[in-house]
Amino acid sequence: MANVILKLMTIFSTDVGVSEIQYTSVEKLGDVIDLFMNKYGNKIRKSFINKRGKLESHVVILVNGRNYLFLDEFNTKLKDGDQIVISPPLVGG
Repeated sequence: MANVILKLMTIFSTDVGVSEIQYTSVEKLGDVIDLFMNKYGNKIRKSFINKRGKLESHVVILVNGRNYLFLDEFNTKLKDGDQIVISPPLVGG
């Protein structure tokens, strides 16, 4: 079991009212997302989950700077000190 930090960027932190949440005794990324949605889902659901109940395609989830889609998605195993970031896409130039 791991102790991790979840960081919320821009609209997500505004919707929820916090920019950082610490989770203890989690094993996988999916555990963190479940805990987060159980507590904050009513505040963030519109910008986070689509009408079919799936994660919106514009949501970026990083584990230690790596996109979760290129890891083991929600089954990505976590270790102490891991940082998870939820963000809208970052663009610019």
